[in-house]
Amino acid sequence: MSKQLGALALATCSVLLLLFWVTGPAQADNEPTESPSTARTVHMAARDAFACPGMHAEWLDEHTVQCLKVTQ
Repeated sequence: MSKQLGALALATCSVLLLLFWVTGPAQADNEPTESPSTARTVHMAARDAFACPGMHAEWLDEHTVQCLKVTQ
């Protein structure tokens, strides 16, 4: 009985993961055309701080960053 429940739970999780995987990329392709939201701004700031700690991150394209020293 417990083997059957385990197999059923595994099958259910597999189907759910497959559905999430199939629907995920279609939603990721749509870029918002309006101003960035607060959550997006926080995400970008965290990304910049990780890419260039202690410096200003200037993104040249989606995958290329140029780290610039901040002059005072």
